[in-house]
Amino acid sequence: MSIKESHPAQPAIANVFVSDIDELTGRMSGWDNDWRQLETGRPQNRIEVIAGQHTVIQQVRLSHSIHQQGKTPSQLVTFGFPSSQSRMSWDGREFPGPAMYDLNGASGYDAVSGREFFGVTLSISKVNISRIAEQLKLPATQLIGSNLPHLLAGENYALGEFRQYLYGLCNDLSNAKAPKEHHFSTVELDEELPVRLLTALAETRLESHDQPLKTRQKGLRLAIDFIEANCQDNPGIPDICAATGLSWRSLDRAFKECLGIGPKRYLLNLRLTQARRQLKIAPPNTKVADIANDWGFWHMGHFAREYRKMFCELPAESLTRQLSVVLPGAEVYRHPGWSC
Repeated sequence: MSIKESHPAQPAIANVFVSDIDELTGRMSGWDNDWRQLETGRPQNRIEVIAGQHTVIQQVRLSHSIHQQGKTPSQLVTFGFPSSQSRMSWDGREFPGPAMYDLNGASGYDAVSGREFFGVTLSISKVNISRIAEQLKLPATQLIGSNLPHLLAGENYALGEFRQYLYGLCNDLSNAKAPKEHHFSTVELDEELPVRLLTALAETRLESHDQPLKTRQKGLRLAIDFIEANCQDNPGIPDICAATGLSWRSLDRAFKECLGIGPKRYLLNLRLTQARRQLKIAPPNTKVADIANDWGFWHMGHFAREYRKMFCELPAESLTRQLSVVLPGAEVYRHPGWSC
C-alpha cells in the first residue's frame, strides 16, 4: 500500500499474515529491502499498514530472528520504533530499552531483530515535513537527515512521550470503527503526528535560540487567549505559533517556565477540564461520546485514557457522580441518590 492509494477522507488500513519474509517485505511499498531469516522453522509474520495522504505507519511482527537491511523510500523520512520488549541490534550494537532509530541514512539501514519482534515504522513525506516545519519555524534539515544512527527514547522524555503517543495512535486507528473516527484519524496522521515528531526532535537535536523574556511573556498571553477562544476546535501548534508570532521552541519555553507544561499539554488539559465540567452538569441519558466530541475528542479510547490520567476517574464516573450544583437564579439540581 502506498500513500497515493489512500483515500483523503479516511486512512487506508491493511492487515496481512504471511510466513514468507520476502512476501512481507514486498508489502512495504517503496522500500528496497533484503531481509534474511536467521533461524530455522516456519515463521509466523504479520504486517499492518495504515496510510494517510502524507503518512504511512507499518506495524511489523516477526516470530523469528531476521537480518534486516535495505533502504527506505527516498521521498519519505522514516523512523523505527521497536517495542521495549523486542531485541534489536544496530550496526552490531544492541541498545537496551525503548529506542527510536533514524532510517534516513544515505547508505540505508542494517539491523538484526530477535525472536518475537514487534516494531513500528513511521514514514512521512518530505514535502509535508518541510511545510509543517516552516509553520513551526523549525529547521527541518537540522532535525532530519543528519544520519544519527539511533536515538534512545528511554533517556529522552520528549522522544519517549512521542513514542508512547505513536503506539497509542496505532491502537486507536486499528480499532476505530465509526466513520468520523476514521476521518479525524487521517487528520491526526497527516497533521498532528508530524507536529509531535518535529517538536520531539527539536528538543533533542537543536540548541536553544529563544526570544527575550518579555517577548516570550507577551507571546504566552496571546497563546492562552487564542487557546481559550478556540479550544473546542483543538487548534494545532502551527496555529498557535501563527497567533503569537513565536517559534515553537520559544512558545514551548514560555509555557514551561511559567506554567510547567508545554502549550499542547495546556490545551489538552483545558479541553479535558471543560469536558469534565460539562459531564458533571449533564442531564440524564447524556452520552459521554457527545460531550467528548463537543471538545474535539473523537477517539474514545484516547479520551478515556487522558481523562483518567488527568482526573483519576473515567468520564462515565464523572457523568454519574452525585453532585449538587447551584446556579445563580436557578434551583439546585441533584442526581438521584444524593444525600447531604
